[in-house]
Amino acid sequence: MDDASAAPLRVVLLAPATSAHTRRWAEDLAMRGHQVTVCSWHGPGLGPDEGRTTSDEWRTTSAPAGGCRSLRVLRAGHWLRREVRGARPDVIHVHSLGVHGALSLLLPARPAVPLLVTPWGSELRAADRHPGRALVARLALRRAARVVPTSREVAELVANRYRVLRSRITVLSWGVPDVLLDAGHDADPRLARAKYGIPAEATVALSVRSTSEVYRTHEILAAFSRAARVRPDLFLLLVAGHRPAHAAARQAQQEYLGLLRARARDLSGRVALVDQPLGQAEMFSLMRASDVAISVPRSDQRSSSVLEAAAAGCRLLLSDIAPYRELLADGLLADLLPDPLVSTLADALSGAGPLDPADRLANNQLIGRTERGSLKVAELERLYRSVVRAGTM
Repeated sequence: MDDASAAPLRVVLLAPATSAHTRRWAEDLAMRGHQVTVCSWHGPGLGPDEGRTTSDEWRTTSAPAGGCRSLRVLRAGHWLRREVRGARPDVIHVHSLGVHGALSLLLPARPAVPLLVTPWGSELRAADRHPGRALVARLALRRAARVVPTSREVAELVANRYRVLRSRITVLSWGVPDVLLDAGHDADPRLARAKYGIPAEATVALSVRSTSEVYRTHEILAAFSRAARVRPDLFLLLVAGHRPAHAAARQAQQEYLGLLRARARDLSGRVALVDQPLGQAEMFSLMRASDVAISVPRSDQRSSSVLEAAAAGCRLLLSDIAPYRELLADGLLADLLPDPLVSTLADALSGAGPLDPADRLANNQLIGRTERGSLKVAELERLYRSVVRAGTM
């Protein structure tokens, strides 16, 4: 029996409800007929595409709030086990090795259903500096029937540092939603530019990641400030992006944004900061209206934002890190920028312009061929079925 005709699966995603990746997986799996429950430490947010706790085929539930941390963890254990009993899942997929990796340890030591773990690069980097996080990662990975990173570099890290057998590791990119790939390229970018106060004739550089220290937004602004002195046509677009669910993290983000706004005052009319959350379609329209896309973290996995910017036709300016070198090895056309970032990015922006039409087409076709979202979710479905079959043998 092939996957298309097999019975639907019951899937629990132990994952942040505020994440666009979580919602994508839940919606895509539900569209293929599977019954999906998202169990999240935090409840859904209130931004675009958020705030919905149920759809026709999937539902979200969040851990009980309130009380001291130890009490909340105790209550979370009862909540999670109750939700899993009610969902009767065929498979549980844990996203990230932060709080959701810790939650997975509240499940029985020998779970009755197979666990998959998708480690996020940021969580593994944080574990490098925090022994407690490293222990959570090690224990969660040890329980996993399959570990599913999105880049080959993280697969190597999981195998070498955490001693996960390579036979239990499957690299699976999140890809790009079909609706974006099939949107066509005939929309007038001037409409998106006008909406955000971007001059119609400007050469637009878009930071495609959330505004934060992780994504080095202050360094991006510093590099732009240098390039803007010799390029009067340059315009920088920053997006606040994801709003953290944790109050302390939200406060830190607001302080970071405040510093950024203060530094941008000297560039009035040359920089715009979009501080409201954007849905995926709106973000893609900004990519389509931009000439250059910037993503320069010190560590990452195979970023969906970078893949989407490539599909949108942007010239890509990326940090020189292993996951991005993987993309170039796979055929993506992009410029890699080593440290010191402010200097190399300023030089790149000083000469950057729209991508050559042939290169735009090449990137678009590569993403359409290798990163189509429907193919990725079909791969995930086959992976689920393989671990379910292995567990019943």
